[in-house]
Amino acid sequence: MEKRTIQEIAAVLMEKNALDKRAAEQFAQTLFAVISEGLERDGLVKVRGLGTFKIVEVSDRESVSVSTGERVLIQGHLTQKVFAEHSISRSEER
Repeated sequence: MEKRTIQEIAAVLMEKNALDKRAAEQFAQTLFAVISEGLERDGLVKVRGLGTFKIVEVSDRESVSVSTGERVLIQGHLTQKVFAEHSISRSEER
């Protein structure tokens, strides 16, 4: 699934639901604010028709510094992942 901006999501909402630009952008911003709150609280949010949003731990890993050629350790961290519902994934392929 390709990354989308709030404006791109709002454009789809405008097209499919006959919303004006302001209402569509406000809806998209509110949706993702609520998802972010849920992720902070529970680490997992499921949205029917859209997919599952999840906090995933990324382990420490070694890399090589581009500027010096030395080995460096990249610290582990938490990141957000989106697992799109099958219907969304299929529409992305078209």
